[in-house]
Amino acid sequence: MHGKVALESWLQTERRVCAERLAAAISATDLQRVRPEFGQRVRPRPGSVLASPVIANWDPEPDYFFHWPRDSAAVMRAVVDLVALSSDRDERAFWQSRFHQMIDFNLTIARAARLRPAAVDHHATTLDSCRRFLRPRGELRRLTGDRLLAEPRFNPDGTADFLRWSRPQLDGPALRALACLAWLAEGGTASAALLELLQGDLQFTLRQAGRRSIGPWEEADELAHHYFVALVQWAALVHGRVFSAYNPARWRRAERTLHRQLQGFWMPETAAFRAVRGLSEGSVTADSHATQPLDSACLLAINEADLPGAEHSVRDPRALATLDALAAAFDRALPLNRQRPAGAAPALGRSLRDRYFGGGAWYVTTLAAAAFCYRRALAGLDAPQPWVARGDAWLETVRWLTPSDGSLSEQVDRDTGVPRSARHLSWSYAALISTDRLRQRATAAGSALNPAGGGC
Repeated sequence: MHGKVALESWLQTERRVCAERLAAAISATDLQRVRPEFGQRVRPRPGSVLASPVIANWDPEPDYFFHWPRDSAAVMRAVVDLVALSSDRDERAFWQSRFHQMIDFNLTIARAARLRPAAVDHHATTLDSCRRFLRPRGELRRLTGDRLLAEPRFNPDGTADFLRWSRPQLDGPALRALACLAWLAEGGTASAALLELLQGDLQFTLRQAGRRSIGPWEEADELAHHYFVALVQWAALVHGRVFSAYNPARWRRAERTLHRQLQGFWMPETAAFRAVRGLSEGSVTADSHATQPLDSACLLAINEADLPGAEHSVRDPRALATLDALAAAFDRALPLNRQRPAGAAPALGRSLRDRYFGGGAWYVTTLAAAAFCYRRALAGLDAPQPWVARGDAWLETVRWLTPSDGSLSEQVDRDTGVPRSARHLSWSYAALISTDRLRQRATAAGSALNPAGGGC
């Protein structure tokens, strides 16, 4: 029990740190990002979400002063949790206002997709040595409609990103739709702006269901079918069926397409879901996926989807087998796991082939394992206490890897556990808040079944 008390005490403190850091990343209108090499000056607009508010220039920290639809959707979902967790009226009102600001900012971008905006051409103001980083002018001129909605990131002032990056991204609108649906499920206000954004995101998902895209890790040569993308698209349509009345036949076709595609990701030979299918034969990435297919993106997808049925959810035996396979693989692959405290579970990275900033353990992937266990505890299939205890083991790992000031980076060094890559990653803070709320719900469920105490 002493370890459980220590974990809960840490979570209480860490929850405040995460909330403060998210508040600093949402509507950060007091900040300004100047990129003199491109002649660019950016001041965030209300409702934008900075992936990281740290000013960096790949020196060596990455420049994450952008609004990512995927990351911002995770933040939106965490804000839903913060509203539910807030006992103070003013605090609750603060987070409610931030949620509506995020809706308005994203809706402004969605409405711009219906127009033909003028291309932001920075060729004339960019240093000769940096022009290789610019997107082609023609590509920028074609940024309308679904091309704009499929952008992986935007400048936080709402303008299109003019830098080369992996594109297109087809899961951002689906994830945003899931966040909006969660808001409504928690009793949040169904404002006209929210409903317009939600229906637009669902319609985009209908149009793009099952198409090739980049995956959640945005690796340049991975235009393929991704388990993460297909599952969150399917989940957005399943959870959003109330909006299917305008075109039910098309909705059913899209759901069938995605469901059929998802069945092809199961690998009986490794007893796990693979993350990627349909890469071009002979590419380096295709070869590496063939030999090392395990990827924590599958856990992220299952958590984000939160499906009620027996397939591709925490109730699916294949999902549990995937969790076990990932835990065993990263336990062997990451040297830092040989130093972890007693009672802590293995820290998880993205994939075994990952080398981004050294390919260490990520907070969001390790938290995804904990969240999976808490969701399983809430599923009602078996006794919740063992699943809460297993989730707590992964949270103990996160506690072990978190600096004393509570700051969360993107990842930690695979050997030493020292923070690496982007500092103050909003996605990491959002993941901890949402996982903590799941833990509170799962712990309450376990206590209700075992009122006399004991258990974990």
